[in-house]
Amino acid sequence: MDVEIRFRPPAGTNANGDRPQVRRVDLIVGRVTGPSADRDADTNPTTAAVARFGPRDWRQQGAQYVIRHTLRDVGADSYLRVRGTSTDGAEPLAGGLEGPWSDLWFYSNPVFVWVR
Repeated sequence: MDVEIRFRPPAGTNANGDRPQVRRVDLIVGRVTGPSADRDADTNPTTAAVARFGPRDWRQQGAQYVIRHTLRDVGADSYLRVRGTSTDGAEPLAGGLEGPWSDLWFYSNPVFVWVR
């Protein structure tokens, strides 16, 4: 399955006067497993960052950056999300320990894939 990710880099300065740059974009995939037995659980053990992309992996098209990736062996209902960051960190720090202006992250809404 071919996936195309498009994002627009910040056009100007943020409220702190910084010009943040996107340093990495992750493609996150997990299986849709149905209702959870534990409604308070906030994890899905099937979810993982399956690909990580840096500036050498995207191409500029107009005001957007575009990444193309092929997911192989998609055999079950799944969801995809995109996460980007201005840092080199593999994951966001837990508990609000990150710097509010130097450690920026963005997330897409999930895109669901139903296998027929």
